[in-house]
Amino acid sequence: MKQLFLKITHYFGTINNGITITCDSFSYPKGKRAPIVELKNIQIVNGGQTSNALFEASQIAPEKLDDVLILVRVIETKSQPVSLAIAESTNSQTPIKSRDLRSNDDIQKKLEEAFEGMGLFYERKLSLHSDKPKPNRIDALTAGQAHLAYGLELPEVAKKDRGRIFSDLYDQVFTDELLADELLCSLKILNVIEVQKKNLQSAIRKQDEFNTEQLFLIDGAYHVLFAVGQICDEREIERLNFEEAVKMVPIAVGYVAELVKETQEKDESFSFNRYFKDAKTKTKVASFIQNKERGSV
Repeated sequence: MKQLFLKITHYFGTINNGITITCDSFSYPKGKRAPIVELKNIQIVNGGQTSNALFEASQIAPEKLDDVLILVRVIETKSQPVSLAIAESTNSQTPIKSRDLRSNDDIQKKLEEAFEGMGLFYERKLSLHSDKPKPNRIDALTAGQAHLAYGLELPEVAKKDRGRIFSDLYDQVFTDELLADELLCSLKILNVIEVQKKNLQSAIRKQDEFNTEQLFLIDGAYHVLFAVGQICDEREIERLNFEEAVKMVPIAVGYVAELVKETQEKDESFSFNRYFKDAKTKTKVASFIQNKERGSV
């Protein structure tokens, strides 16, 4: 690889598409040949791999880069939507995930700073803090899923359409008013539910005994999280009061299990996967909990 790189160095500017950068502002001295350009608050929206390749090459043989020229397009804009549109269009031939495109949004940076103040590491990008202890890492996508189910009451979307969190649902999930505390509480409650789900899956793999009435947890974890929120509302418990809200998990599991059992008995073709992907299911869960909590069932 090293020898190959050294051979193509002189053609780099010809065969490479260059780098696209957005910035708040840029300036340079007029009337000067090859001026030094000063940029403020830059972001590489296309050409990250090129930048990384040049950096790695400089570590191997920096003298070989002396004659390398590369096309750089600099766009001055303070508009985040414009920067995102530029990123999406310039990456059309080499697509990058929408999560990566959103990772430098102000709201993502604000959340990262807020979590840092809690001693936690918010991963705007996948595995951004892979060198940190796993219990202290907050994955943006997983946190977004939890918030969808618990705070925004869209458990079926959290289950089947998580890719939408950083695309068409982004502005709905990550609003300017969203607090790190909201994401953290949703995620911590989901983690408690996920432990039960993983224990169930482990028992199935090992062929140990398990409660068959909790099989729904494999597909219905987000609906249990949704149910916790519904129970909190009925009992006038603040949803962000984790210590109290997490106590509702066993009750939520019991309620959803009971509803699922009733539905199974009425539908011979019942499927956990289909049931929890149905947008109508959350309405049935909410109604069931309301009736239970108010003594109507």
